[in-house]
Order: sequence, then structure tokens, then C-alpha cells
Amino acid sequence: MNVSSESNRPSISVVVPVYGCAAALPELHRRLTATLAAFAGTYQLILVNDHSPDGSWGQVQALAAADPRVLGLSFSRNFGQHAAITAGLDRAAGEWVVVMDCDLQDAPEEIPNLYAYAQSQQLDVVFGRRANRQDTATKQWAGAAFHRVLTWLGGPRQDPATGNFGIFHQRVVAALGLMREPTRAFPLQVRWLGFRQGALDVEHAARTHGQSSYRVGQLIRLAFGVVLAYSDKPLRLLVKLGAGLVVGALLGAVWLAGWLWFEKDGTTFWLGALLLSLWLLGGLVLAGLGIVGLYVSRVFDGVKNRPLYVVREETGDASGALNK
Repeated sequence: MNVSSESNRPSISVVVPVYGCAAALPELHRRLTATLAAFAGTYQLILVNDHSPDGSWGQVQALAAADPRVLGLSFSRNFGQHAAITAGLDRAAGEWVVVMDCDLQDAPEEIPNLYAYAQSQQLDVVFGRRANRQDTATKQWAGAAFHRVLTWLGGPRQDPATGNFGIFHQRVVAALGLMREPTRAFPLQVRWLGFRQGALDVEHAARTHGQSSYRVGQLIRLAFGVVLAYSDKPLRLLVKLGAGLVVGALLGAVWLAGWLWFEKDGTTFWLGALLLSLWLLGGLVLAGLGIVGLYVSRVFDGVKNRPLYVVREETGDASGALNK
């Protein structure tokens, strides 16, 4: 990328949630600094340690001590990847902000391409599309299934080939900072914001350091949490189920009345009436719970007003990172 003067070169903040990839951090830092020094005017690297058990915080501290452009944050406990992204975005000062994983599957060398595409297309958001994804078949299948279910339930549409990796203008980051709901899903929140968005095919490398921290049970819990946070369709389906049971019970009552009229069988009538009354009451209860749930689901998370994350320790100079 040709840049005519220092004033035309962007200021870049790179946010990296860190968990289970201590061995990858020195190479990640080397490749990021080599890439950003070549095209960015000023830059900062924000490494957010999500209470990683493998010594990642020691690596972050060492990098921050050697490089004034590195800002390290360490959580008091594990708050999750998306909370770590939020913490990094809260400290990002660059005009453009890159979000990427720490395991080197997202190539730092793609950052100039993402920026150039955003400039040429006048976009505020450019996601990196993993056209040749190197994850396991199970992980790819799980991701595709999750996005299909989320779309069916009325949540934000998301391309399964895109993840967190991308470049975002500071105006998008500022708007995202206003969204403080406890259930975090970074790419879905960005989609919801709107702005001018696009995607660019990028290189996706095989994982060579550590293992994914997401297990099947965690993915399922995450999926349920996101569905409940971004869609009320399950509750509306519950209301429809309750209404259907009520209608079915009323039709059954009509059929029972006809049975009693023609067959004169009181025993069968009262047995059927008992079953139908149970269905009717059950349907009314389900419908009522669903309606109440539509309201409760909207206020439950908000009234707690808990912090999205807690920083135990910080290393590096946040105010001066972009001026070094």
C-alpha cells in the first residue's frame, strides 16, 4: 500500500483477547509490529488477558515492558472472549480498530488489505471472510448450524465464514460502547448497529498453538444465551403453542358435546371433559407465561447493571501508546 505522507497514514488500535495462547504471543507481536510499522502512522496493541491459566499474562507484561505501544489488561476472572473484546474496545484510541484472535489463525498481514478495502469502498466496517477456513469439520459444522438456527429464530443475520476478525472505524466502536448488555456477541452487535459494512476474503491459518477454549457444552450455552438475548421468537412460539392448545381443547369440547348427544355415554364424556380441561388450563398457563416472559426477558438483565468485566491489573501506558 503506497502512502504519500505520514499525515495520510491511519492510526490503528489492535484489540486481541488472550486465552490459552501464551506461546503464540511473541510471534503475534512480531508480525503485528512489522505489519503496522510499514503502513500505519501510529498504532497501539491492546492485549486483554481473560484470566488465561497458561502464563499468558507474564508474556503480555514482558511485551509491554519492551514495547511502549503495548497495553495489557488482565481480568480478575474469566469473563469470556466477547467481554475481553469489549474491554479492549473501551481503551482503543485509534481512528481504526482491528479485532483479531491471539492464536495466529487471523493473519496480521491482512490488516492493510482490510483497511485498503474499507477506504476504496468507503466502508465503516470490513469483516475478514474466511474463504478457506482451517478449523476442524466439527467446529465449522457447529458454527454453520448455530447461524442457521439464530437466523430462523429472528436474530441478526451473520455469515458463518466471518468471525471477530475485521477492521472498524472509531465511530462504530463508539456506538458499540453504548451497548452494555451483559450477553456479548461482538459480530452480531456490529451487524445490528448498521453503518456501511462489507467483507473481504482473507487468509485463515491452521491453529498451531494451544487448543480452542470452546467446548461443545460451552458452545451450546453460548448459543442459547445469544438466542435469548437477540430474539424473542422462542417466547412467541410458546405463546402460539399455548394458543394452539386452547383452540384444540375448544374443538375437543365441541366433539365431546356431539358424542354425549348421540351416544349418551356419560362416563366417556366426563373423562374426555377432564382431559380437555387440563389441556385448556395448560394452554392458558403456557400462553400467560409466554406473554409475561416477553416483558421479563427485556428487563431482567438490565436491572442487575453489573460491570461487563473487572480488570485486576494493567500494564503499559494507555494514554501514550499512540504517540510513541
